Amino acid sequence: MNHDDVALDARTPTTLLLSAETPVTLDQATQDLAAWMAETSKSGHAAWPLPEVAAALRDRRRPLAHRRAVRVESWQDALAALGDKIRYATAATVADHPKLYLSLPGQGSLRPGVLTRLLAQAPDWASHLARLGQLAKEISGFDCVAWLADARADADTVLKDNAKTQLAIFCVGVSLGRWLTGLGLRPDGYVGHSLGEWMGATLAGVLGEADAVRAVHHRGRLMQATSPGAALIVRQTPDALLPQLPVDVALACVNAPNLCLVSGRPEAIAKCAEQLTAARIVCRPAPIHVAVHSPVMDSVIDPFLREILPLEFRAPSTPILSTVTGQWMPDEQVRDPKYWAQQLRSQVRFDKAGATLLAEPSAVVFEVGMGSALTSLLTTQFRGHPSHRALALLGRDEPPSEGYDIDRVHHTLGELWASGVSIDLVGEVKATRPAPRLPG
Repeated sequence: MNHDDVALDARTPTTLLLSAETPVTLDQATQDLAAWMAETSKSGHAAWPLPEVAAALRDRRRPLAHRRAVRVESWQDALAALGDKIRYATAATVADHPKLYLSLPGQGSLRPGVLTRLLAQAPDWASHLARLGQLAKEISGFDCVAWLADARADADTVLKDNAKTQLAIFCVGVSLGRWLTGLGLRPDGYVGHSLGEWMGATLAGVLGEADAVRAVHHRGRLMQATSPGAALIVRQTPDALLPQLPVDVALACVNAPNLCLVSGRPEAIAKCAEQLTAARIVCRPAPIHVAVHSPVMDSVIDPFLREILPLEFRAPSTPILSTVTGQWMPDEQVRDPKYWAQQLRSQVRFDKAGATLLAEPSAVVFEVGMGSALTSLLTTQFRGHPSHRALALLGRDEPPSEGYDIDRVHHTLGELWASGVSIDLVGEVKATRPAPRLPG
């Protein structure tokens, strides 16, 4: 094959992986690669297809402590990207082989049309979501994929319906987890916040997808039947907050050592907000319309248990960190339907789960779902611990007005690799000529 037959503008998306012993030598390696690429393409054609260069960078060099991933679309784009620091995903590894944990949110930045671009840009992920969305539609009648893809859809029909909200969040989180597995990501454990624990269990093989979707539908339907409810986010430690709560307001979640969620009936929450504000305690409403993890949920535990008792709960293939206990779940607990029925009422102790992760020698916690709320919580808890890092796949608490974008996803995956996690960002590449001799 003639080496001059690769057009500089031929679109062959891939990721260029660079590493070095220090930040200074990493910058030099980036400049050297840019100079080499410019020199080998000065004829107006590239001497190698871009994916073969990316494969050589991946396969012929041992990854060092300081890493950089640059997502590029073509040879021409690579020449521009290697000189544009905004395009770099750069980090120092947290350890040689850090443990990887997927975190799965119970709420998310839901909005109609929020996934329109991403569905078109990531067909492999879209196929996973389509499969789960079809199961959800058959079981509930709600087409969550159509709603997520249609910016003109009515927001309140979903956001004020806990059953529909939970199904949409569940389908997105599990489909993203399946897609990442296809990229070679192998988590050492899952940690999920409330509904997120069901996502982790599904990804760990505890339930089949159809059974899991059915359980989540009933969970949301029964919770919705208790409405109306409301919740407040309160910046206070649980020990200081508990004595100040009215009897009809529950401490629903302790999300971080000094960040709590309280819930109850709307009138009780409104009165509680007035009292806390008067006491100069920072609080704000949460976008929740049922009294989550409060005594209001007591009435639905038994009906939910009856719905899930026929389901087959298996031992997990990958450990699950409970946010009820803050500890790793033994197999017998994971397989107990009573745990899962009580879980919708139990107080969420994400702070304790964070402390358990912090006890690991090293860890990267990767949030898979809508937004980055759990990443924000863990980043605060991990502060001062360079061997621990939290990242979010979609990278924002609130998605941009035009919705999530694949460029942001690739950038975060680059940060994940740069943190020391094994993930294949290049994929299988079939050589068409002898491998390039890269700069030293």
